[in-house]
Amino acid sequence: MSIREDILLNTDKRLFYISNDIDNETMGKMCFNLLYLLQEDDNKEAKEKDFKREPIKIYINSYGGSVYDMWSLIDIILNAKSPIYTYCTGYAMSAAFQIFLAGSKRFATKHSTFMYHQMSCWRQGKYQDLVEDREQMDSLQKTIEEYVIDRTELTKADLDDIRERKKDFFINPQNALKWGIINEIL
Repeated sequence: MSIREDILLNTDKRLFYISNDIDNETMGKMCFNLLYLLQEDDNKEAKEKDFKREPIKIYINSYGGSVYDMWSLIDIILNAKSPIYTYCTGYAMSAAFQIFLAGSKRFATKHSTFMYHQMSCWRQGKYQDLVEDREQMDSLQKTIEEYVIDRTELTKADLDDIRERKKDFFINPQNALKWGIINEIL
């Protein structure tokens, strides 16, 4: 059995567990190991005529973190040939919620919580630096909203309402099922 304690994964069982902040270090390790497993699947598929790709399971219990770092994992999941299922076991908030949405099938335990909100940042600098940062933030926020709309049954009007109220939008499993965020409550 191959278990890496530092990022809680078992490649033999095709299991990953994200419980840390979504940052460069966590996503770097996660992406490397996921790519390794996906490459093993590609190699087996090339050699074995009857090879069937089995699901990879990513369990998430994270408050979120960096928007930039989350996209690295999301893009790998969305482009994977192997099915990747995501499971919320506690909470998937902010950037962790976005990662959760990448799963080809998505599951939540009955006591789990999701949270969506607009991006936030702390920045200082010259006026022009702040103007450029605002333009980048607007672009990122738009990209996130388009992604959420594409992966769920939430609408632009729903997300506009959340943003205008400046609220963290908490979602229980029952509403997550209703809004197409999850496929099943476990």
